[in-house]
Amino acid sequence: MGEIRQLGNVQFGEVVATALKERWSGVLTIENPEFTEYVNFQGGSIAGFFSAERKKLIGEILMAGGHIEQADLDKAMAQQKAQGGRLGDVLVTMDLITRQRLEEVLALHQMSVLAQCLSARDSELTFEPGIGLDSKA
Repeated sequence: MGEIRQLGNVQFGEVVATALKERWSGVLTIENPEFTEYVNFQGGSIAGFFSAERKKLIGEILMAGGHIEQADLDKAMAQQKAQGGRLGDVLVTMDLITRQRLEEVLALHQMSVLAQCLSARDSELTFEPGIGLDSKA
């Protein structure tokens, strides 16, 4: 791990350009009074996102989009509790959703987090090299 960089109040786009040029690997934290977002960089590319305040469970996301019903979620959660595994995988195994639809929904959710990052104003940005999103979750 390298030294934590306090980037201050800069635009996300400027940081992405610098991250690409300098091939950053680590986590960028975007903090403002309304939310905190984390962006994972690997070799200068965006590798993932995490939103502390807007973290939703996959079941909530799928139900909100009308992809599954509460009864489906309850059955899948019972099976997950009994057998373990990730809920999305359990839903696919139970034929309650297709793998493709699950991946599409997850991609859309990540795009909403990215949109939040891109529109961030009055935010303080900090970059921590050499760590992953798991250290922030």
